[in-house]
Amino acid sequence: MKIIVTNDDGPHSPLLSALTSALREAGHQVVVVVPEKPRSAAGLARTYHKPLRVRRLGDYYLVNGFPADAVFAALRVIAPDADLLISGINIGENLGVEATYGSGTVGAAIQGGILGVRSLAVSMEGNGSVELAMRVAVEAAAVADRLHDDVLAVSINIPSDWKGGLYCVRKLARAVSRERVYEGVDPRGEKFYWRWGPRASAFEPGTDAYYFYVNRGITILGLSGSGIINIAAFATGLGTRLDARHVHC
Repeated sequence: MKIIVTNDDGPHSPLLSALTSALREAGHQVVVVVPEKPRSAAGLARTYHKPLRVRRLGDYYLVNGFPADAVFAALRVIAPDADLLISGINIGENLGVEATYGSGTVGAAIQGGILGVRSLAVSMEGNGSVELAMRVAVEAAAVADRLHDDVLAVSINIPSDWKGGLYCVRKLARAVSRERVYEGVDPRGEKFYWRWGPRASAFEPGTDAYYFYVNRGITILGLSGSGIINIAAFATGLGTRLDARHVHC
């Protein structure tokens, strides 16, 4: 297959080269198109107030915009004949309502689906197994043909200590962290506000966060124009190829 690889972290993401190599070793043709600088939490932000520009950095194409802009340039200019788009691998999980819809990684995949190409977003928990993450991405690409046309994107999250289960997500956690506002004063005497908070200590059963943090499972979320969509065939195929202990779909 011809696969576009993108991300929201730019060309210096530590896992970009590894993912590209893993996909090429699996026999795929890979085209890398990424934002020219980190654009985390950009969601589906797009650039309309200035021209998009594409330049080369070695084998990579760099776009002066958001992840969705990179995907637009990839599918409309650079590789319109691509069969699949993979966004990631993001270091840091994208779970719950805010992270799923606010993630640049997931947003890039949604943009790919909007433009008519099967699209996967792959994220891993910090300090997780890079080897496992690469395997998940490669095997997910191998079963991507099981996704039907109503699927805009698939978001896959990999825990650092996978217990062998794979879970189809049907409900997103409303709150994954306990955020608050921190107020301070900068050296110029101006107030600033910092949004931050630790991860929640409990999660509603049946949500993506519960499957991930409590069951320590790989979560598989299918997104469509009407919200969450059943992608059991894809998840089952991926679970088989990963030798998962069980697939909950």
